[in-house]
Amino acid sequence: MKITKTLQILQLAALVMAGSAFFSAPAQADVDVAFAKIERLGPDPRFASTSSGYMVQLSDTGANPQWAGIRQFYLSTELGNPGIATLLTAFSLDVTVWVRVAGTAETGSLVTIIFVNALSP
Repeated sequence: MKITKTLQILQLAALVMAGSAFFSAPAQADVDVAFAKIERLGPDPRFASTSSGYMVQLSDTGANPQWAGIRQFYLSTELGNPGIATLLTAFSLDVTVWVRVAGTAETGSLVTIIFVNALSP
């Protein structure tokens, strides 16, 4: 009797786990933008107590842009001071950056990777 009840519990657990795997949301891909122009950047006072309080507004200037116009993003906490320094460097040199934006790059998404593109000769 105990073995039958244990098998039923294991079967139910397996069914629940399979169902949650089937009905769970799909993983989101990140968006890579090869030529993003920094329009504005700086701290956002609404998030001043966290290192993700840095806002950056970007426009995609590539041949096949991911979005039209300007979108506002926030720096990931993992980028910290080096992330804002990279953005300030690119902004002051007036060069584009390569960025990875989390998820579908909707307004308010996090920038997770930044590289400064080379200066044009």
